[in-house]
Amino acid sequence: MKYFITATSLLILTLMFPLAIQAQNTPFPPTNPSELGFSCADVSVQPGEIFELVFMLDNPNPVSDWFMLANSPSASDCQFLTMNTGAAIGAYEAANGNIPVGQCDVEAVETEVAALMFFPTPFSSSMYGNEIYRLSCVAGMTPKEVAIPFIFSGNTGTTQGQVVITISDPSAPADPGMMRGDVNLDNSCNLTDAINLLDYLYVGNYEATCADSCDVDDSGSVNLADAVNLLSGLFGGGFLLEDTCKPDATPDPLAECLESTCP
Repeated sequence: MKYFITATSLLILTLMFPLAIQAQNTPFPPTNPSELGFSCADVSVQPGEIFELVFMLDNPNPVSDWFMLANSPSASDCQFLTMNTGAAIGAYEAANGNIPVGQCDVEAVETEVAALMFFPTPFSSSMYGNEIYRLSCVAGMTPKEVAIPFIFSGNTGTTQGQVVITISDPSAPADPGMMRGDVNLDNSCNLTDAINLLDYLYVGNYEATCADSCDVDDSGSVNLADAVNLLSGLFGGGFLLEDTCKPDATPDPLAECLESTCP
C-alpha cells in the first residue's frame, strides 16, 4: 500500500518543523537517542543495485502520531525510488481499518522522503510489529560509503541518526572468509585445533594467524570460552560449530584474517 502526502499535509509539516525542512540535503548530526526506538540497519550493496532500506520501530508504548524525513546526498550516490508502509502498518490497518489519506501520507522523490502518520487508535510495536516503512533505492556506480541522515519524531520523542550504505568495489578481491574453530587453517575443525588454541592462549608456542577463526563463539575476543566451546562442538557437548567458510560479519577489534585458505 502506498500513500501520497497532500499539499496541505506538506504545508503543515513545513510550518511545524521548519528547521527539519531546511536541513534537507544537509547531513543531520549522527546521534543515537532512544526515545522512540526508530532505526534502520546499514547495508552493503553492489554498484547499480536496487535494494530496500527497512525502517523499524521498537517502542512498546502507544504512539499516536509521527513524522519522518530522510535525504540522500545526491541521486548519483543513492536515488530513492518508492516508499511504502511496512508489515506493521499493514497489521495495524487489518485490525483497525485503513488509515485515511491525509492521516497516513508517504512521498519519495529522488533524494528526499517524507512521511506523516496520525493514528485513530494509538500504535504499539509490541502489538503490531516493528517494520513500518520500506524504501526502495538504487545504488550509485561509484564505490563509496553513503550516509543517509534521517529524523523521526512523534508524540513521545525523537530519534535522529543516519543509515550507512556501503557500495562495494567489484574490482576488490573477495574476502575468502574463515571457518570459526579452524585454528590451524586447514579447512576443518578437529582436536588439533583445540590443542593449538589452548597452546596459543596459555603456553605461547603456537602462533595463531587468524584471530577470527580462534574466536569460536564470535564474542569479539579470544579466550578460554572459545576453547571450551570448540571442544563442546567437537564432542557433542551442545555447542554448534560452523562447518562452512564465511566472512566475519560482526564488527570487532580482532586483527583482519590475512592467511585464510578458505576456498
